[in-house]
Amino acid sequence: MLTDEQKKYRDRANRARRELFKEKEKFGAISDGSGKRYRVCVYFVLSGAPEKAVEFLDWFEMEFPDDVGEPAFLLYAALAYYRVGSLGKARRYLLETMLSNIYLLPYLFSRPMRKQDMWHSSNWVQPDYIEEIEELLEGPTSQEREWFQEQFDDELFTSVRNKYIETFHALQHAKELDSRRRILGEWRDYVSSCRANEI
Repeated sequence: MLTDEQKKYRDRANRARRELFKEKEKFGAISDGSGKRYRVCVYFVLSGAPEKAVEFLDWFEMEFPDDVGEPAFLLYAALAYYRVGSLGKARRYLLETMLSNIYLLPYLFSRPMRKQDMWHSSNWVQPDYIEEIEELLEGPTSQEREWFQEQFDDELFTSVRNKYIETFHALQHAKELDSRRRILGEWRDYVSSCRANEI
């Protein structure tokens, strides 16, 4: 039996999903400037339906293959896969969560990270972003938060995080366009290799 809160989130998820499907049917593509595509997964997980979130994520990955995601969406995608027992996919999305905002995961297991001396490319990657989504951060259970910490402290996550901080620290101080391109290119190659070989 769904609680009133869960019903509210289930209705929101279904409405947002319907609107996306209608737009695709009507125009052959989805522009989605409002970010509905990110909210569907979050709302389904909050409504107690991680299996519906996973079903939507399968469609999402086909419809938006190059979408970099948004931190709250990536976190809830990891939660959805974790709750249905697909730990490999959950781990992959959790890594993407960390790369979308390196402050988010440690905040969730009560080990906040100080602001790093590095280039922050948007408000999504800033530590202040956490305050914008605070109401969503009550969703993970204590067991899930322990799993976040285990992954965060894992060798792969630690290595990728250190490389991320090193890269974006260098970008903070690199002024020449060619230098910035080289640094970003090296980062993309590194993280692509990690995704391909270890997740």
